[in-house]
Amino acid sequence: MNLHKCPTCRRKLADTKNIICDKCTERMRKNLDDLPQLMIEAGKYLEPQQGGQGTSSGAHPSIGINVNAFDFASGRDILNVLHEWEKIIRTERQLTPPALLPFYNNPVRMSVRFHLAHLTWTIQQPWADEFWQEVSQLHHHGIIAAQKQIDPVRRIPCPAPHPEDDAKNCGAMLGVTDADLTTSIQCRRCKTNWTPARLVAVAMSDPNHEVWLDVESIAAWIGLSERQVRRIVQTKRIPKRGQLVNVNAFLDAHRGTI
Repeated sequence: MNLHKCPTCRRKLADTKNIICDKCTERMRKNLDDLPQLMIEAGKYLEPQQGGQGTSSGAHPSIGINVNAFDFASGRDILNVLHEWEKIIRTERQLTPPALLPFYNNPVRMSVRFHLAHLTWTIQQPWADEFWQEVSQLHHHGIIAAQKQIDPVRRIPCPAPHPEDDAKNCGAMLGVTDADLTTSIQCRRCKTNWTPARLVAVAMSDPNHEVWLDVESIAAWIGLSERQVRRIVQTKRIPKRGQLVNVNAFLDAHRGTI
């Protein structure tokens, strides 16, 4: 790990005692602070939505509840993450063990308060980036459970032959907003019809054709968790452009880990 750069955004650290930069720390602080309210709002969406989580796939009847929203609204998803990190912090800081703590009516809010109170110390620990990633992923799950998400737009250059120059690719940027791999997309320039699955496969078949995607897209389209993708990107030093990752380099690194 480069001790002079934030591992989450690669910005130069203003304070080299910290592992996480000030901007990412503030983002983590806000993500933590949002969790209790996201838990409440997820409770409004316990009934399965048409085509969403909790609906029948055709082979099995629906259980009549949005499982993602239920797990988050119950606080189980949140506490599974926060309590494990709280145990580590309490042990390393020689604080009262969790088993000796009194019962709280709102354990999620109390754990959030604990982590916010110790955040200045937390961001100086060697595992701070892993904590940041898990809190970020937890917040993302809360956004989905509370149905506050705005679907990201993935942009991939069209790999079809250029309509006026067969020696070049078309290159028109195709916006992919639907995670459904069978959705039809038509390139406005060359009129080629694509599905996201075929578009990514063809684009990545040419080693000289660079494809840059966000971590969420890579995880969804390759079949890994977002945590696995981030870990490979970090440990293998995969090239990045802001929040986008070079997919060809990622796949090469991933094949080497299989």
